[in-house]
Amino acid sequence: MVEDVIEVSHLTKRFGSLTAVEDLSFQVQPGRVTGFLGPNGAGKTTTLRLALGLIRPTGGGVTFDGQKYAAIPRPAHHIGAALEAASFHPGRTALAHLKTLAPEVGVSDKRCMEILELVGLKADAKRRVGQFSMGMRGRLGVAVALLGDPGVLLLDEPTNGLDPEGISWIRSLLRAMATQGRTILISSHLLAEVENTVDDVIIIAKGRLVHNSSLADLRALARPQTIVAANDPPALGRLAAGQGWAAQPLPAGPGRTDAALMVTGPTAAEIGQAAFASGLALTQLASQVAGLEQIFFRLTEGGGLK
Repeated sequence: MVEDVIEVSHLTKRFGSLTAVEDLSFQVQPGRVTGFLGPNGAGKTTTLRLALGLIRPTGGGVTFDGQKYAAIPRPAHHIGAALEAASFHPGRTALAHLKTLAPEVGVSDKRCMEILELVGLKADAKRRVGQFSMGMRGRLGVAVALLGDPGVLLLDEPTNGLDPEGISWIRSLLRAMATQGRTILISSHLLAEVENTVDDVIIIAKGRLVHNSSLADLRALARPQTIVAANDPPALGRLAAGQGWAAQPLPAGPGRTDAALMVTGPTAAEIGQAAFASGLALTQLASQVAGLEQIFFRLTEGGGLK
């Protein structure tokens, strides 16, 4: 199997006065699952449609192993895609749907049944798609993408409609395919949905790239946050200012009679040491774990990670 790099280079798409994708550049590496993340309307589906030649870019482009999609012979054997807006004839069975596509892709009817078994739809092969749940339709979309045994997979919101068992299934499937050296790009508007699946993350907002790294490097961006309270709030404020801490006031709340600060940056131990050195008695010192979803929102809402 050829190991393909997806190269997105200065990709731009405008619809009249609306810029959906702006000067977007990144790479997707083989043998890894890459999460393509951003809020609804960020430009993810537009980017995937541009990659597949379904719409024309205003500028830039997308290549697979150096070739544009339109130039690839027998593209279904090279790139498999399942877009969020995929639709199926409700009167056809799952097997009939794949058999309709088989001649175009160049695979046998036997392959259709093998793929239905792979995606967990073997028992429903002769059931009409109109009776399928949203999650089952999602599995059928993945089956279509895999029909030609491609080395590249582009999946738009593949966890939509899946129950916990289905999410576990798609996670295992994608991990196994990445191990085989395939290049996998999956979109999602929620980092939490793909956090346990992806190796790398590409985050966009308003059509622009805001972050591109491994998942491990994204986790490393989390900065400690600590709730700090003291009997002498003004002194605490002076300490925070003197230390140059990023601090936000918190009102008194349950279990806390004194006004407090949410301090971002220093650890609880560092704050405690500074308070002790200044002779300030603290009444609360509680670390807060900044999750990946918080980092994601800070990136996409334009605040950055300062």
